[in-house]
Amino acid sequence: MVDNDLYRVYTQIMDYTNPKNCLTFKAQRVARTMGRQMEMALKPVGLTNQQFTTLTILNSMESVTVSELAEMMGVERTTMTRNIEQMRKKSWLEQVPTKDLRIRAYEITKSGKQQYSMAIPLWQEQQKVFIGALGNEAVDGLLSLSMRFS
Repeated sequence: MVDNDLYRVYTQIMDYTNPKNCLTFKAQRVARTMGRQMEMALKPVGLTNQQFTTLTILNSMESVTVSELAEMMGVERTTMTRNIEQMRKKSWLEQVPTKDLRIRAYEITKSGKQQYSMAIPLWQEQQKVFIGALGNEAVDGLLSLSMRFS
């Protein structure tokens, strides 16, 4: 439920002719900026931010289908399929058999686990940078907000 008074205040101060005042635009811009910073942090070990997240999920589960991975990561299934294929070529993931041959599932390989292990300290350092830049209140708010949308 939206607080009508709060909505009125925001709509009075926001200029809707400028897309920079859109909350979606603001959230996407922050996400892209943080994503680029994480990409730079993970570059020394040859991982992208999305690859790191994929390895994180697969490292904590026995096997996961493409659809499950796409859902967990909030991306289209076709995007996830392309990303998985890149990771398979690097031997970080392997396809595993499923009861339904139409469904593809994957698990992390030994090489993928090694790659993931090398990335963890880089990820941790970048998390410290984000927390320092955002501050505790914004981090708490972001974590709370993410729980509402998951």
